[in-house]
Amino acid sequence: MAFGIFRSVPAYGGTLLGASVGLMLLLPSAPALAQAQKVNVDLEHVAVTWSISHGGFSSVMGQFRQINKAEMTFDRKDPSNSKVSVEIEAASIDSNHPYRDNWIRSEAELDVWKHRTITFESTKIEKTGENTGKMTGNLTMHGVTHPVTMDVTYNKSGLHLSKKYTIDGFTAKGKLKRTDFGMKAFIPWIGEEVEFVIQLETQRPNDPT
Repeated sequence: MAFGIFRSVPAYGGTLLGASVGLMLLLPSAPALAQAQKVNVDLEHVAVTWSISHGGFSSVMGQFRQINKAEMTFDRKDPSNSKVSVEIEAASIDSNHPYRDNWIRSEAELDVWKHRTITFESTKIEKTGENTGKMTGNLTMHGVTHPVTMDVTYNKSGLHLSKKYTIDGFTAKGKLKRTDFGMKAFIPWIGEEVEFVIQLETQRPNDPT
């Protein structure tokens, strides 16, 4: 995704992956919970960042600033029963350079006038360790759908300061090739591979005491 054209795009607001992507469901075993439950994704504590090579000299880094929707259900006893879906506003991309951002939004890359959103739908979640796992799903970007797999880490669970609900925190890391999504401009000067990181918090009712 990294990238610059020379025209403005519709205004956007909010906070985003990504946004990407709410994308992580690796809670420790909880015998008291026997089925998947819907949880609230805290969009104020979601961040989707990405990086791409700039000619091998350095990496351009950026983020998506608006998540339109993030829905999640999880089964803490069996994470494989969990589901995640996310919708990101493509025009909310931010690489800290307005000229470059408009180029990324252009027909040469994301083409946000024709393909307004980036979506992710999980298809498989598997536990790989006590607090780690892999999540595979279909990512749709630039009008193309392609599978991606992320390494997920469950960071921590605990009560909010108000003690009114429980927070679960996750980090997901993955890579994708922008050519898989029909974006080929300036390769190899601008890298083909994009690395991304998603930070996510969810909120759920406190466990019975």
